[in-house]
Amino acid sequence: MTPLSDRKQRILRVLVEEYIHTATPVASEALVRKYALPFSSATVRNELVGLEEAGLIYQPHTSAGRVPTDLGYRYFVEHLMEESTLALDEQRLIRHQFYQVQDQLDQWVRLTASVMARLLHSAAVMTAPRSNEGRLKHFELLSVTDLTAHIVLVLSDGTVKQQRLLLETPIQQEELSAISDRLNRLLRDKNALEVAGLLTRLEFPPVERLVTTTIARILEQHGDLFGDVFYREGVLNILEQPEYSRMGPEEARNERVRKVMEVLEQNRFLPVLASQLNMTRGVQVIIGGENQWDEMKDVSLVVARYGQEGKVGGLLGIIGPTRMQYGRAIAVVRYMTQVMNELLAEMYGYE
Repeated sequence: MTPLSDRKQRILRVLVEEYIHTATPVASEALVRKYALPFSSATVRNELVGLEEAGLIYQPHTSAGRVPTDLGYRYFVEHLMEESTLALDEQRLIRHQFYQVQDQLDQWVRLTASVMARLLHSAAVMTAPRSNEGRLKHFELLSVTDLTAHIVLVLSDGTVKQQRLLLETPIQQEELSAISDRLNRLLRDKNALEVAGLLTRLEFPPVERLVTTTIARILEQHGDLFGDVFYREGVLNILEQPEYSRMGPEEARNERVRKVMEVLEQNRFLPVLASQLNMTRGVQVIIGGENQWDEMKDVSLVVARYGQEGKVGGLLGIIGPTRMQYGRAIAVVRYMTQVMNELLAEMYGYE
C-alpha cells in the first residue's frame, strides 16, 4: 500500500489505541481532545477520510466514529505499535510459580496457559512439548480379551501412546509378552521411517507384522507439531469482551459467540497455524480475515513455537477479538516462550 504521511500514522496509531481501550467507534473530536493532537478537528476528519479510502479504518454508520479494519490493525502492529515488555514484578511472579512446579512437565504446560490467560484476560492455547520425530523407547502388549490387545508405547521424549489391536486369533498374555520382548530389542530407538524399512526387508509373523505396522503409524503421527493434546485456559474471558457481551444486535452477538466457541472447542484454528506457522520462528500475529476460515474472521491469534528446532517443542499463544492489546500480547507470548525454552533446555540438556 502507499506509505502513510507522519500525520496519518500518528492519527491512525491513537485511533487504534483508543478503540482497543474503549471498544467504541472513535470520533475526530475525541482524538484531538484526549491525545492533544496539534491538528484541528477538521484536519483530523480529512485525514480520517484518507485512512478510510486506504482501507485502514471504516465507519460503521454515517453518524458514528471510525473503527480499525484488519488491515488497519496489521499496519499498527507492523509500523506503529510501541515495543512492550513484561514488568519485572510480573516476571518474578511467573518465575516463582514455575519454581513451585519444577520438573513437572504437564504442570509447566498448564501453568503457562493459565498465566497467559490471566495476564491478558483472554483465551490461551498451548500444545504439550513433543519431539519433531517419534522414536520408540519401549512398548508393552496387554491382553484385553482373547481377540483384542492393548499396545502402550513410551517414546523417547516421554510421550505415552496407547491403541487397541484387533487380533485374528486368540493370544494369551504370555505370548504377547514374548512378542513384546522380541520386538523391543528390534525396534528400540527407531523412528517411523526406520521401522517401515524393517517391514519391507524382513519377514514377520502376522501378529508381529500387525504390531510393527501399528508402531510405525503411531511414530509417524507423532511428528505433527500440534499433537493430540491441546490445553485451553480462559475461554470465558473472551465471552466477557464487549464484542460478545454488548456490541451490536443480540443476534449478531450470538453468532460471534457461536463462531468463537467453534474455533476454541473444535480446534478450528489448527489448520490456520499448520499453514502459517510451520516454517516460521518468533512471535506470529494472525489478524481476523487474514485466514480463510469464516469462524475466525472476528478473532486474532498471537502465537509462537517454543523449544529447540529439531528436538522437543510445541506452540503457545493467545486467541482474542481483533480488538486486542497486541503489544502486550506479543510481550507475554515472547516471555512465556523464553520461559518454556529455558525449562526444556534444562530438562533435556541441550543448549
